[in-house]
Amino acid sequence: MSMLKIGMIGDYNSVMGFKAMGIETYVVQDSRKASEVLWKMARSNYGIVFVVEDVAEEIMDVIEEVNRETFCSVILVPGIRGSKGLAMSKISKNVEKAVGMDIFKT
Repeated sequence: MSMLKIGMIGDYNSVMGFKAMGIETYVVQDSRKASEVLWKMARSNYGIVFVVEDVAEEIMDVIEEVNRETFCSVILVPGIRGSKGLAMSKISKNVEKAVGMDIFKT
């Protein structure tokens, strides 16, 4: 069994830090290309794909489908311009589904 890869999809400035850490990065300009790249990665040997929130908000249906139908886990991360709250919202919903309550509410 080969090791699963880790990848990153987003704008150039947001993915460069990940590339410096040895993560394979893909710069995308539009939602169509982002969807194509994500499916290609999910069907390949990627276990984790980080997607910048700016890109993710345009392809949430694709992200949910990939998470549901493949072994690949798609994780949202803030981009260079900061967080839009999508990543935390997604984590909160998944935790609430798993434990029956939102443990992040204050």
